[in-house]
Amino acid sequence: MTTTLHNEDVIALSEEDINESLANSNKEQILKGLFRGSVGFLIAPPDSGKSYLSLSIAYEMALPEYPLIGVRDGENKVLRTLIWPIEDSLPGTLPRIKAHLTEFSTSIKDRLKSSIGIYKHSDPICSSGSSKHTKEWEEASRALEKLIATAKGYDLVVIDTLRDAIGSADVVDDDYYIRIALERLANEANVAVLVVHHPTKDVSRGKEIINSVSGSGLSSTLSKSKLHLYLDQLIDKKDGTVQETRLRHIKANYVPFDQQWRKPIRLHWSNNSLLHVDQEVVIQLRNDQLDGDSDNEKKPGADKPVKRRLSRLSEEPGLIHRDDSLLSEESKRLAQQTSHGPFGGGMASELSELRTGKSSK
Repeated sequence: MTTTLHNEDVIALSEEDINESLANSNKEQILKGLFRGSVGFLIAPPDSGKSYLSLSIAYEMALPEYPLIGVRDGENKVLRTLIWPIEDSLPGTLPRIKAHLTEFSTSIKDRLKSSIGIYKHSDPICSSGSSKHTKEWEEASRALEKLIATAKGYDLVVIDTLRDAIGSADVVDDDYYIRIALERLANEANVAVLVVHHPTKDVSRGKEIINSVSGSGLSSTLSKSKLHLYLDQLIDKKDGTVQETRLRHIKANYVPFDQQWRKPIRLHWSNNSLLHVDQEVVIQLRNDQLDGDSDNEKKPGADKPVKRRLSRLSEEPGLIHRDDSLLSEESKRLAQQTSHGPFGGGMASELSELRTGKSSK
């Protein structure tokens, strides 16, 4: 005899109940391994290109058919990104974006304009626990409310960087308050949040192995987050030049195993500092609208191959006509002997005789 459980607080161990629960709790995946309402991290040492990578991720969200980095979910849907460049501020960020725009066609620029926003405010959204019931705490609370209200029109929020966004809060002592602020942003705005953060000093100096606890402080916040990307550069120890810019997963709980970057992937820089995986994608973004015909503009979610004009030789293959006026009398006579094969047996034998005769003279 079997007993059926009827408890709204319990999921019965049956395929029907499990499928129903999954359907009810299914959240949209924004980045690969990062769901709406969740917080992920991009951890990177100073001067490694993390702000440039954040911009490339935002471009990829808006242009699903152009995988600049390859971090978004495979669904062919335009997603909107709000970037908060609080570390570099607007004067540091806008010139980079302006340079990037020169890489894009007119139709691509139009699409980015409606899909990416730059958050202008610089007020921190958190403060230290010791500042409770003070003006500083109240101002941070209002700043968080303002960011939540703005973010409701987007799918992904990028905070660049956390240290500048949390005001007087300490990444160790105030880990709890930081986590609550980030989770409020993700849940109340119904967005995925990607937090740009620095690693520990020992990790940056190469004294510690890079892993899921490489971020500075934030033990509970990092533990609860299920997606951590790590960006760094391979530096030549002799002359200090950058050899490679690399990206990997150091925590990817919800990324299929065969899609995890356990070994770093190499990123490349365009002439205008656009960070990307494949140069061909950058070329396609530049040539998206070759003919200038508005009827042929790329619609969101529609693939349009780059047009390449074939050379005249490959378009119209043909024979090269002979001009007898350029031939000597002996060559004309030999060319007319076509009784054997394409050249004629007579021509072949006489050419042979000429060759041996010349060599014997």
